[in-house]
Amino acid sequence: MNTKEFHKKNLGGINIYTIETYKDIQELINSGEIVRDNALKSLLDIQEYLEGQGKPKGYSTGTSYVDADTIHGSRGESHADTYQRLVNAAASLNNMVIVQEKALERYYKIKEEVDKCLYGNMDIGTKVSILREQFTQEQVAELIGKGIRTVQRIEKQNKIKNVV
Repeated sequence: MNTKEFHKKNLGGINIYTIETYKDIQELINSGEIVRDNALKSLLDIQEYLEGQGKPKGYSTGTSYVDADTIHGSRGESHADTYQRLVNAAASLNNMVIVQEKALERYYKIKEEVDKCLYGNMDIGTKVSILREQFTQEQVAELIGKGIRTVQRIEKQNKIKNVV
């Protein structure tokens, strides 16, 4: 099984598709934020372009325009189909931003739950037990900053505690 695959798991009482390593969670968050930010920038660029199309060249954006101001042929006119394509692109970008925000919310929740396990006030044995429900020994060792042998020892101690 590829370590990049998603698996449906229960983490913190929430059924979610978890990622195999903490680094992957962070990479998803970083790339998701970049996609969202780029979509927002493109959306703003389209809006600025559309707003600027109704004014004559050389006039500031704060100028109020009347029909007499725009009756000249010094500027290139955009066609209605070009406007419609830009409006459609803006709507698509807006939807992309919304979808990306929802995905980022899920990724933030996953990271928060893993952080609770890693940095909460629980002892290391409890952390290992919780994380081992979701991750391999190697991944747990990476998450808690210990070696794999330490994770194995802690699991062995946990088994002994549960038997006694």
